[in-house]
Amino acid sequence: MTQARQQTAAKAPQSGKRSAVFQALDADVFNQAWAENAALTPRSAQALHSVGVLRNWTDGQVVLSRGQPTSTALLLVTGRLRVSVTTPEGEEQLLRWMLPGEISGLSSVFAETTYPADLVSVGQTQVLHIERTRLIDLISCDPVVAVDLLRILGLRINQLLDTLADQGMNSLEQRVWAALERIAKFNSVKVADGLMLRVSQSDLAQAASASRQRVNQQLRHFQQQGLIRLGYRNIVLLRNAPKS
Repeated sequence: MTQARQQTAAKAPQSGKRSAVFQALDADVFNQAWAENAALTPRSAQALHSVGVLRNWTDGQVVLSRGQPTSTALLLVTGRLRVSVTTPEGEEQLLRWMLPGEISGLSSVFAETTYPADLVSVGQTQVLHIERTRLIDLISCDPVVAVDLLRILGLRINQLLDTLADQGMNSLEQRVWAALERIAKFNSVKVADGLMLRVSQSDLAQAASASRQRVNQQLRHFQQQGLIRLGYRNIVLLRNAPKS
């Protein structure tokens, strides 16, 4: 985990103070940087399109299930995919959303093992399916694509460590705020007074590993502090919130 990430976790809002990272946030640069880092380069995407097969998925369809054997990597072309796991108690825990340009399933394909999460279509999606043999053939003759896929795998490892660190926070306040900042990276749009996160409170509760009722109480506390504004299936992180 980077030093900046550790500082973010340590500075979760307390007594009306907001994260130092978000104070200096430029929403356009933030989202653009995330998209550029999390997605494959146009060259790599084009190369994968030449060896993959496009499939259309409807809202709620399960693209892959946790524990399912797979020999196919998935490149999201349009729409969103919901990535989650189910706890031993039967509760769904939201991990993240996949956005267009992102690829998933690389670790399972390369290691020839099962998929580690549930992958569900959100709305209409179009996914490029790349079979293992064709993927191996491609990276064997194109080192640029191979290096780009290694970069994506490295980002996934860092993201996993960040998620584990968020879940290890003892304070509900810290966990909820960390989940908000994590979601802001890949599922938000710029609005006049900050960033609007397109997330329901149920999804946020899953991401923060807490009950919806407790998360709702914490969100209302953040709103009273002037840190956020609650809307219908969205939460706005306010740009002019009180500073540390």
